[in-house]
Amino acid sequence: MAASTFFIPSVNVIGADSLNDAMNMMADYGFTRTLIVTDNMLTKLGMAGDVQKALEERNIFSVIYDGTQPNPTTENVAAGLKLLKENNCDSVISLGGGSPHDCAKGIALVAANGGDIRDYEGVDRSAKPQLPMIAINTTAGTASEMTRFCIITDEARHIKMAIVDKHVTPLLSVNDSSLMIGMPKSLTAATGIWMP
Repeated sequence: MAASTFFIPSVNVIGADSLNDAMNMMADYGFTRTLIVTDNMLTKLGMAGDVQKALEERNIFSVIYDGTQPNPTTENVAAGLKLLKENNCDSVISLGGGSPHDCAKGIALVAANGGDIRDYEGVDRSAKPQLPMIAINTTAGTASEMTRFCIITDEARHIKMAIVDKHVTPLLSVNDSSLMIGMPKSLTAATGIWMP
């Protein structure tokens, strides 16, 4: 019988108000500067600011990239990567659902390996692990916070690139139900129905 290998985050924090535990773990990892990858809606709802404040309380500098589109693009990855480099970030946090998680994976992968996100289309194309990534989930649909898959839209070629890489699995995933309760009901319903 063939062996099976599962790639999942090393630590999975689950439960109401578990974000606080995850922030403490992040401080324990020794990260000092992080890029928060999210979307404009979560910035408007104040969630990105709440995460930024929690990091600040632990003496972790953060900068927010909230330009992630639904079905993130190569341009989203490039813009987030530019912000990460300008701020000398040593880690990445994704906040949201599948789109911010995938965008953050792309940013963290290219930050560690160089080149362009297109270079990693396919299976296990990277040489080394991405920058450490914490995936904070706010929906229940894609499970991108748990997987080694990253889907990025290449608008120039009009395709969705599948990046399947053992190096894009987050270090830590967070499923805090109190964050999900704060989301619009329509989004919660749509992602729950979409769930594969």
